[in-house]
Amino acid sequence: MTIRVALLVDSPSRRAHGNAVSRLALGLAETGEVQVDLVCYSEDPPPPWLPDTVSVHRLGTDRISRSVPGLVRYLRREQPDVLVTRQVHANFVGLAAAWMARTPRRWRGKLVLVQDHPVEYSHASNWRDNKWAAKVGYRFADGLICPSPFVRQDIIDWCGLDGSDVALVPNPMPAYTGALAAPPHPWLRDGEPPVFVHTSNMTYWKRLDLLVDAFAAVRRNHRARLLVVGEGPGRAAAREHIQRLGLEADADTVGWVDDPLQFAARACAFVLPSDEEGFAQVLTEAMSVGCPVITTDSLGGGPRFVTADGAYGLLVPRGDSTQLAEAMARMLDPEVRARYSRLGLERLEALSPQASANAFMEFVAGRLGVAA
Repeated sequence: MTIRVALLVDSPSRRAHGNAVSRLALGLAETGEVQVDLVCYSEDPPPPWLPDTVSVHRLGTDRISRSVPGLVRYLRREQPDVLVTRQVHANFVGLAAAWMARTPRRWRGKLVLVQDHPVEYSHASNWRDNKWAAKVGYRFADGLICPSPFVRQDIIDWCGLDGSDVALVPNPMPAYTGALAAPPHPWLRDGEPPVFVHTSNMTYWKRLDLLVDAFAAVRRNHRARLLVVGEGPGRAAAREHIQRLGLEADADTVGWVDDPLQFAARACAFVLPSDEEGFAQVLTEAMSVGCPVITTDSLGGGPRFVTADGAYGLLVPRGDSTQLAEAMARMLDPEVRARYSRLGLERLEALSPQASANAFMEFVAGRLGVAA
């Protein structure tokens, strides 16, 4: 006997939360005990590595706020044992759709919400992620899961929840099985100076200013380069900062790329200078291709959890460009680089899709009474 788990997500193959959902789907499918549905409100295709046993259901809309009727119909028709929603505003939709699907009592499953960030930071960055509505509404879910211990404790405290109702389920990361293509940037070719890589959506809390300042300090004493990958509101400011410091020959903003792991796989280190990270999935992505990581000890506790208090990557104080530069300079040592490359791959064993799926299954069986 299997159980049926539905995972609500906008895109199964784009953005960090979409990748986290698809990787959890992979782990659940590999248990052999779960029938997994990806319930999507976009037309993006699933990633090619997702097994055929994972079904994709389209809600016929491109916005979560318009998906309630379709989600209610899906729940009543397909009767999944568990519905999992992710992101605060999507969690509100899940709460509304679950209530409607159960009235009258047609859907008999359980609703599990995912809180990826401390709710205060979610509220600050997106007006739809209302912390006051979460405080009232989250208690009506059957359970919650969070990707790091800090986020878990934060939502327990904010919403006044019983700790047994909130589980720690890290965002999973499989070992990289893809092939390396040709170097995606001339600086990544053999024989070039070592390159630091950063990937993000370039919002203000990613602290690209801190990264550029730290790189400038490194560049004064070492041959090195910096590639900033991604698109977002901070890209123009980062480019101007690079020009202001006269670093155009050694630092570049690349823009959006389909496969940022091709950059990380050839980098001397991945650098994350954020002020806030609930999990920091980009760190585990870099680790999956053997790229050592350097990160600030961000609010939200994600980098501290991913690196296990700095055991599996270099962890420096938040907002400290001097110590960030020192860590980057240290990673230019080939022996240090090789050590943290190996340690990062070891860390992924505890953050694999199978490990996260097992943690999820233990929670829904032990707390929610839903078991294969």
